[in-house]
Amino acid sequence: MSTYTIIYQLFAAAALYYLCPLRFRWLALLIFSYALYALGGRQALAFILLTTLSTWAGALVIARIGQKAKHRAQALDREEKKRVRRAARGRQRVWFWAVLLLNFGLLAVLKYCPSLPGQMLSGIFGLLGRASSPAVRLFVPLGISFYTFQSMGYLIDVYNGKTAPERNPLKFALFISFFPQLIQGPIGRYDALAPQLCEGHRLKLLNIRNGLMLMLWGFFKKKVIADRALPLVDAVFADHTPYGGAVIVIAVLMYSLQQYADFSGGIDLVTGGAEMMGIHLAPNFKRPYFSVSLGDFWRRWHISLGAWMRDYVFYPFALTRPMQRLTRACKRFAGADVARALPAALGNILVFLLVGVWHGATAHYVVWGLYNGVILAVSALLEPAYKRFGERHAALTASRRFYVFRVLRTFLIVNIGWYFDRCLHLTDAFAMLFKTLTAPRLSQLTDGTLLSLGLTAGDYAVLAGALVILVFVSVMQERGHAMRNWLMARRLATRWLLLYILLFYTAFFFVPKAATGFLYAVF
Repeated sequence: MSTYTIIYQLFAAAALYYLCPLRFRWLALLIFSYALYALGGRQALAFILLTTLSTWAGALVIARIGQKAKHRAQALDREEKKRVRRAARGRQRVWFWAVLLLNFGLLAVLKYCPSLPGQMLSGIFGLLGRASSPAVRLFVPLGISFYTFQSMGYLIDVYNGKTAPERNPLKFALFISFFPQLIQGPIGRYDALAPQLCEGHRLKLLNIRNGLMLMLWGFFKKKVIADRALPLVDAVFADHTPYGGAVIVIAVLMYSLQQYADFSGGIDLVTGGAEMMGIHLAPNFKRPYFSVSLGDFWRRWHISLGAWMRDYVFYPFALTRPMQRLTRACKRFAGADVARALPAALGNILVFLLVGVWHGATAHYVVWGLYNGVILAVSALLEPAYKRFGERHAALTASRRFYVFRVLRTFLIVNIGWYFDRCLHLTDAFAMLFKTLTAPRLSQLTDGTLLSLGLTAGDYAVLAGALVILVFVSVMQERGHAMRNWLMARRLATRWLLLYILLFYTAFFFVPKAATGFLYAVF
């Protein structure tokens, strides 16, 4: 789905939203979302309907079992109450795991073995003595990971008693299918998002203005930066053999810039579009390249996925009985510090292994996930030593130079990881790293090689100017300024000067190619 298509859809949705009577605006959003999703084909519509109905019904059954058990237990003695609650929890667990495995199983089949149904049919037809079977191959519906994670987060919250189940299937369907976040997130939480979707918002010029400004900022990042850097990244990672380490480093840095501008720009577009309708989506980025540690980076990058993994994988894993037993055993042999850090260390490895597999069930994604998980695990184990170092050298650790050192160190660690994330094969990542360290071939930086990778000298100049604008805004935000509020508080001349700089820079230098979609839409 192209950037322009998303913008047209957002404007059309906002117009339809405000043309409808206030009480029916949520229903207009639902119809619009399903109409757009239906354009992806009957399979896409069938899959999102299956997830929606199974999760809605499963959550209601789980809640009803709990309510009946609570009602029955009121007239019983203490032991009988425990027995009734245990039996009810057992029935709830059956329904919970059935819905969870159905939806994550569907996601796994669609992402990792879409030809499996065809293979199964071939086997069945073979057993029946028939030589041929219908050709069946499933495709990955747009945004399936995001709506699956969002629906399963809701199911887990209902199962744990944190959220009351939604009884209206249409309102629940809107929570799952709200079209701006289907493309690449953010992954919403029911208690924060559902009330906003179902409440009719009145037209406010403030929402329109703020939404348009955020959409302009997202369009700038996507079409001026990300799409312009894309040809160089694709060229080097498609075939790195002609290039030395210096050009490979440029490609990795360009990928770092392209990926951030593409993903955060897309999030800004859909967040701004939702904001025009008075709906505030969860934040998904917080200037990740200003992070002072790898853990800090992942708390700032794809925030909603990190929060989902933290709440529904990391903490439940760390609190399991086997982990508690392992912690007690470790305390006897390795000390209290290691025992306290062990659940976090193993939890980080598990989470990033899952994140790597979520990106793709290939070796380079698995290694990328383990690379991040192992570094975070080691950091967790060394945390007591870091604290002692900070206490002994308080003046050093509080200095600006140490802060800059930590930011640069984190930037280096993250970019080494991008070798594994963006390469086509694991062997390519190691080969590119090896050339980076042993064969820089610095002459390729000046002999015209950089101009043969799909970018002109003018493109490099435009990217440099765009990077200055991006860094300026990011620094201001890092210092605590909400940029739209800060901008509106300036004098009229200053405000319009800054807006026109961004507007005209975007208008003159955006990449007009319409076919480029969003990196994370495929996940």
